[in-house]
Amino acid sequence: MNFWMLAVNVAVGSVIGGVTNELAIRMLFRPHRPWRIGGWQVPFTPGLIPRRRDDIAVQMGRLVEEHLLTTEGIKKALAHGEMEQKLTLWMARSAEEWLSDSRTLRHWLTVVKPSFFQEGEERLGEEIREPLRQAWERWVAGQLDLYRDRPLLELLPASGRERIDEAMAEVSRLFLGKAREYVRSQEGVETLQQMVRGLVGGGGGMFGGLVGMFLGDDKIIGKLLPHLDELLRNPALAGKIHQVLSSEADKLLHKTVGEVVEWMGSEQVESWARAIFAKLEQEALRLADKPVSELLAPFRQTIVTELIPKAARWMVEKLETNIDALFEKLPIREIVTRQVESFPIERIEEMVVGISGREFRMITILGFILGGVIGLVQGVLALLFT
Repeated sequence: MNFWMLAVNVAVGSVIGGVTNELAIRMLFRPHRPWRIGGWQVPFTPGLIPRRRDDIAVQMGRLVEEHLLTTEGIKKALAHGEMEQKLTLWMARSAEEWLSDSRTLRHWLTVVKPSFFQEGEERLGEEIREPLRQAWERWVAGQLDLYRDRPLLELLPASGRERIDEAMAEVSRLFLGKAREYVRSQEGVETLQQMVRGLVGGGGGMFGGLVGMFLGDDKIIGKLLPHLDELLRNPALAGKIHQVLSSEADKLLHKTVGEVVEWMGSEQVESWARAIFAKLEQEALRLADKPVSELLAPFRQTIVTELIPKAARWMVEKLETNIDALFEKLPIREIVTRQVESFPIERIEEMVVGISGREFRMITILGFILGGVIGLVQGVLALLFT
């Protein structure tokens, strides 16, 4: 009989200890909301974590701001970590996708804005074209107004004057070369014959008549052509023409932009501006029909080996430099507090139990064991003193 009393004490104590621990664990989360009987709130409801969730949220926000997510910690992570290498690798992979894309630039522009191109016509859509045209006209007018009082010579690059001088020399040589070809051609010979006939027959007077009696057209041309050819090959003549052209070019270069525009006429300038815009539009359409990979191919090596590493380094350096200012403007404590306050208590319970479920079970088992031990001790004491 004493044995059964002892066993009952052990069993009762074990059950009380295990159930008490299990109940205590569950009361951390349950119930999620307060229980009320009329206007009276049942004690210990809601559970500990739901009841103190606001305080927990504030403390977690303070913990994250002051100890976990700090400017010093992020600076150390950026300085000693592999942020730059990882960023470079990610940007390189993204760039490779673009560099290997077989779709055209027109495709991507149409994806971004379907009305980018005029449907059925080789031109930009009016929503794109008209603002661009107006911006181009404003830019041209602004440039003309900006440089109106400046001579053309000041607008040339350092080597521009030399190039113009070289161009004038080339024009001189080209002109004389073409003149030689023309003079030696059948058409040129006929032109010279007509000139000689006019000189000898029509306007040469008595001397012209005498010359015409002794020399025919062919003989005169035969005598004249070698001398004319030698004259056209004479470097001195080329230099003289070059000098004249350079002088005229120099006069033009010393004119101001306003004088040149006034000389050409505003209508001519506007016409040229429209023609240049149309040419630019056609060139843009031609480029738009090329694959992105083809457009970027000339820059592949530069993008991968130079631009991306520089961009990654610049981004990390900017982040390190501005991390303090960023944290001042970023309310980390408030963000964490709001997130914890809005986090479902069921999800918190699920997360905590998922992490510490084994430990909670061990606490329950320990409660059973301790309760049984206490029941055993009570039973033994009862037997000894009865």
